[in-house]
Amino acid sequence: MFNPPTIDDLQQTRRANEKIVLAALESKPEWVETELARHTGLALSHLRAALASLLDQGRVRRLPGTGTRAVYGLADPGFADVPATELTAEAHKILDYLRGRADSALHMAEQLRMTREDVMAALSLLNAHGLIACTFVGSLVIFRLKEEVKDQAQRQRVA
Repeated sequence: MFNPPTIDDLQQTRRANEKIVLAALESKPEWVETELARHTGLALSHLRAALASLLDQGRVRRLPGTGTRAVYGLADPGFADVPATELTAEAHKILDYLRGRADSALHMAEQLRMTREDVMAALSLLNAHGLIACTFVGSLVIFRLKEEVKDQAQRQRVA
């Protein structure tokens, strides 16, 4: 008798596939989707599910390709490697600014009258605390609060 996979089984498979994809992407800066499928040995549907999840997490980005060829690479939002120390005044300012919106570092710097370097330092600290997610739109990086952070802030306002 056939037992269909559970949601947990599917999630475990996707996470395992994500690790395989990340390992491949670390070995080469750009991969065409079909070459990546061949290299990893993943079925195209499994590869695409892993890539979609990694794109959503901000760990992978789709790069400009030729024609209809999908090209992927590791995402580098430009965060500095900093320890998760106490949040600075600038980090709190960025945190408040990102509640309910997403924005680029340059536009945040203009809106908050800060230097881009100060914005990136604050974003790096917020990232060290696991509060920031990012999306790539071409070469532009858009920063936002992770969903659970927004939900928590919403609950605090209601209480």
